[in-house]
Amino acid sequence: MPTLTGQQIRAIAHHVMLAAGALEENAEIVAEHLADANLSGHDSHGLLRVPDYVRVIKEGRLDPRARPVVAFQDKALARVDGNGVFGQVGARFATNTAIRLAREYGIGLVTMCNIGHSGRLGTYPEMAAKEGMAAIMLGGNQLDASGGVAPFGGRKGRLGTNPLSMAFPYSRGRVILLDFATSATAVGKLRIYNARGRQLPGDWLLDSEGHPSSNPQDYFDGGSILPLGGLTMGHKGYALSFFVLLLGRMLGQDDPMTFEGTGRSVGDSTIIVIDIGKLRPRSETDSDVDWLINYLTDTPLLEGVDGIMYPGEIEARTRKEREARGVEVEETTWARVLNVIKGFGLEDCLGPLPHSEPTT
Repeated sequence: MPTLTGQQIRAIAHHVMLAAGALEENAEIVAEHLADANLSGHDSHGLLRVPDYVRVIKEGRLDPRARPVVAFQDKALARVDGNGVFGQVGARFATNTAIRLAREYGIGLVTMCNIGHSGRLGTYPEMAAKEGMAAIMLGGNQLDASGGVAPFGGRKGRLGTNPLSMAFPYSRGRVILLDFATSATAVGKLRIYNARGRQLPGDWLLDSEGHPSSNPQDYFDGGSILPLGGLTMGHKGYALSFFVLLLGRMLGQDDPMTFEGTGRSVGDSTIIVIDIGKLRPRSETDSDVDWLINYLTDTPLLEGVDGIMYPGEIEARTRKEREARGVEVEETTWARVLNVIKGFGLEDCLGPLPHSEPTT
């Protein structure tokens, strides 16, 4: 597999988005987001998405030149209308709005609508945590009449993956971060497993006939994803998904809920930011967080386990490793990205890039 640096991923995404018609500032935000997703270990939300964004721009389902606006505000509550812009641009704007409201009121709740795929959800609560604030984001994906996530006990997809993210500042300059789909997996991860020719590590799926499956291709052949917890404990993931949809998408959207497989708005979400410094001194909070992490990570280990990590530590470690050695990109993804680069005639401005090797 070819290996790219974070800077190469940024440059590719930036130049491609510009060529597709994006404003400079929008292209910069998207490129930075995709590169950071790869560096953090979330390849399903990184370079893989470049051809997808170009496609939805060409289909008229995303406006790369749009700018988000605050459409409504009442004290600590606000709604951001993305006007069809990239999800990363709209969600970043909404997060900054929530941070601003939290500084003024102690808490800021901002919903967002009319934005595209917002990428790695953890990016946005992480932004708030770096400002010394706590944050919760609920990403209510569109309902889906095909594919999608099956409700617990069902054999056909009806829900989106409906991710949830929370972040809390850590005194050592890091972020405590939770970021996961309320389904057994995200669709992007299925694409990664499929592109690498790997089976899933468990029965995360139902095939088109409703049988449990660990073959990622079964999803793309008409199957559905199981809720978090799978066949035995999936009632918890299903209920969590249901509430993320209610508080994320239902609060964020500005039109009736329906199947929107061809619609523009797929990133309707809600973010809540809390200025914890208004509740108690940050020094006290930092001290308590340090104590809690030390207490938990000092737990006696199971056999074969190297250590206990705090939420978000994997991303922090992966980012450090990948910044040093680069990001491996599966051949299928790289071939798709190269086709886009060549289609826009960007080879010269991007400089030397790995070639795509034929797949067998």
